[in-house]
Amino acid sequence: MIRGILPALLAALAVPPALAQADRPATLPTRDVDVTYQAGQGDRTVSQRSRWSAAERKMRLDTPTPGVYAIVDYAAGTLAMVSERSRGVLDLPVPAGGLPGQAAPGAFTRRGSSQVAGLPCTEWETRDLQGQATLTCFTEDGVLLEARHGAQVLVQATRVAYGALDASAFAVPSSYTHGTPQAAPPGSSR
Repeated sequence: MIRGILPALLAALAVPPALAQADRPATLPTRDVDVTYQAGQGDRTVSQRSRWSAAERKMRLDTPTPGVYAIVDYAAGTLAMVSERSRGVLDLPVPAGGLPGQAAPGAFTRRGSSQVAGLPCTEWETRDLQGQATLTCFTEDGVLLEARHGAQVLVQATRVAYGALDASAFAVPSSYTHGTPQAAPPGSSR
């Protein structure tokens, strides 16, 4: 369920927008945007939608599994996986590197420019959370258009639409049952 684009987005977004400078990209959008991504997953490609609400500082990631999505709330510092089918919410711990765009600043090296999904972007080389070199391409206003390791494309935007988004898309349903991941018993491996 979390495979696909969510881990790639978490790894690619490594610097807070406040630190965006000439030597670092803005890594969170500065305005509302709705992006459709394609990602390679073994021998197949999956599609995933990402929406950003600038006013609410929330991101919604619709996974390739219908009815399953993640809500990342930057103001509250939370990450929730929602399943419409089970009417449940899994409240997840914040990843070790922080929320996307909130990790400790990393070194970025400007590599050039490109165009993805009809938009210009700047290519930046950095290291992902596992230390692997990652080439990212961000628009000037902080939209990730592409991330890749070498020739392997991790994520690539296929459609980008700017404009006001409905706040209800970013709300975790209050009537759903909340839970947390269960810890593995001591001495066991998952």
